[in-house]
Amino acid sequence: MEYIIRPCSTIEDFKACMQMQREIWQFADLDITPLRVFLYTRHNGGITLGAFEKDGKLIGFSNALPAFDAHNRPYYYSQMTGVDKQKQNSGVGLQLKLAQRDFALKRGIPLIVWTFDPLQSRNAYLNIVKLGGVVRKYYVNHYGRLNASTLDRGLDTDRLSLEWWIRSERVTRALAGQLGREPPVATVAIPPETDKIEPRSIAEARRWQLEVRAAFLRRFAEGLYCTDFERGRGDAPSRYLFSKDDQREIESTYPAQVSGV
Repeated sequence: MEYIIRPCSTIEDFKACMQMQREIWQFADLDITPLRVFLYTRHNGGITLGAFEKDGKLIGFSNALPAFDAHNRPYYYSQMTGVDKQKQNSGVGLQLKLAQRDFALKRGIPLIVWTFDPLQSRNAYLNIVKLGGVVRKYYVNHYGRLNASTLDRGLDTDRLSLEWWIRSERVTRALAGQLGREPPVATVAIPPETDKIEPRSIAEARRWQLEVRAAFLRRFAEGLYCTDFERGRGDAPSRYLFSKDDQREIESTYPAQVSGV
């Protein structure tokens, strides 16, 4: 499959991003990121990257907004990344994230943050193992019960907040496929294929969600953070793997010139 990744810049590009939200997540118009937000992003320090086939068809996009943390340090918030259903598992999502990383590196920003559903094994593997992200925060019912995404299907919209320290040694090793694995201090299990559980039994999916929520909150309260992910085989659960938190990774990747404004 041949495609190029470039910044979205035209009204037509952004309308294609809007349509893709309908197709991937089956959002109602009220929940779709609107055209004006993409324009605000483009003209105010953010970027929307698109993956386009030769004929100009959009097959994936990722939107990143400029943001500041509680210490007034800048980062990018990756608000949304989506790939055409027919192109998923083909590497398009990974290439979009790498292009997003290049954009941030050129601007001296060491951190990109985004959220994802803790019950989605595929996303967890990409975000933590292949990209080298880490997780320190769990948001309970982050978007409330009004979100129309097909990924939620009546569940609370719990989310993990992923930190991608793009200049860190950890990320460099992960992108080279050399992250390695150390014995975890603790683990949290999830079902290997949540999408197959939910249509069969919403009660079962809800039970998993509550168990995973309680386990993550307990691990974070113990001063641990998530540094690895192990996919289950067959019917075996997948597992998030935890280590003792090491804040030095954060401080060492923020250069002095972006430590505050």
